[in-house]
Amino acid sequence: MFWWHWSILGLSLVGIEILTLGGLGNFYFLFFGVAALMVSALTWLGLIEADWAQWFFFVLFGIISLFALKKPLQGSGLLSGKDGIPVDSMVGEFATVLENLEGQRIGKVELHGSSWTARNAGTSTIEKGSQAKVIRVEGLTLWIQADPITQEESHVG
Repeated sequence: MFWWHWSILGLSLVGIEILTLGGLGNFYFLFFGVAALMVSALTWLGLIEADWAQWFFFVLFGIISLFALKKPLQGSGLLSGKDGIPVDSMVGEFATVLENLEGQRIGKVELHGSSWTARNAGTSTIEKGSQAKVIRVEGLTLWIQADPITQEESHVG
């Protein structure tokens, strides 16, 4: 491949990372985008010419950067939840349900001023406006459980 092919691939992967930063948040595209840009530079300098060698270094640089940089990025807070709040600390907190959420279904909740995707871990419907306890976090999805106190209040009122 030509050096500029690697440049286009690298810039495209970095661009995908920028566009999906809030959604994926694991920086996989970034690591391999940087790897493609490194291979582009080495190819441009004439240090690697064979296609198999270019692909080998692309994979090698991608894996090395993944293992070398992921922990430091996590420690800096860049891989934490929205607004710099680590998502693991949300377990046990209460979120406001933004729409009726049937059992085992996905919907939206509000927590810390942000809208989150949430899965109702229970079997009964959690009504809009009630509070639900976060029992687990998987990626950017909060697993919630109905708060018995607010559920009773919504049935009474």
